[in-house]
Amino acid sequence: MTSKRGRWALWATGSSLLLLVLAVVSLVQVYPLLASTFDPESNYVVKMDSGEEGGFAIEETTMLTALRVMSEGDAPPAELRLIDQSGNEIIGRAPGILDSDRPGSDSETFYAPVRIFDVVGSGTYTLHNDAEESLLWLVNDGDLAAQIDGNPWLYLFYIGCCLGLPLGLIGLVLAVMVWSDKRKAPDQYVVIQDGSVILSDMDSIQAVQAQEESVIGSGVVDDVPGPFIGEKASGHEARAEGDEQEWKKWDEG
Repeated sequence: MTSKRGRWALWATGSSLLLLVLAVVSLVQVYPLLASTFDPESNYVVKMDSGEEGGFAIEETTMLTALRVMSEGDAPPAELRLIDQSGNEIIGRAPGILDSDRPGSDSETFYAPVRIFDVVGSGTYTLHNDAEESLLWLVNDGDLAAQIDGNPWLYLFYIGCCLGLPLGLIGLVLAVMVWSDKRKAPDQYVVIQDGSVILSDMDSIQAVQAQEESVIGSGVVDDVPGPFIGEKASGHEARAEGDEQEWKKWDEG
């Protein structure tokens, strides 16, 4: 069982390593496309300065994200309003853990999402930038996802990550189990039996000793010299003394 687990651990670890290498290579290949596609300065629906407002049209249901440039590592406030063609304000939601910051094409500017509009139907909308000193970008994430959809390197990256990480975890668990089994293995001893050198454990040695003691106790080997010279000698001396007493009785009449 231990050897079988060891083979599976080796296979899982090796497969995980190959898949993760594939994911890294795929990411290197697809990263320039992702950086240029998700750069708000390169792909935006509207861009407005502080205090401005602007209208735009959406042809199909999609997801919109409003972003501002990060300053000193702090997330900027939203300070915006999105109004539909009926005059109703769309509140949207605050960014979550999965809504990460986006690097610009220059790798120095970072854009922080400030408001997410998950479901926006087709129609005409007006965006108000209520900030006093901050630019506002609104990007169509649905359209950006469609631009990179079908890229083979992106699919290879997903396959490498989704399969490589679980296989690596399985290989690690199996390796720990194999290591634990080896630590629990019984100690082996060198035993000489019938002129041959064999390896055995403590349980086997105790079983052989118990078997030998049971055979000796049954009297089957009474005439065979035992390993303990003192015990056999005492038995012969007792029989010799008995014979001498009988001889004396017969001689005395």
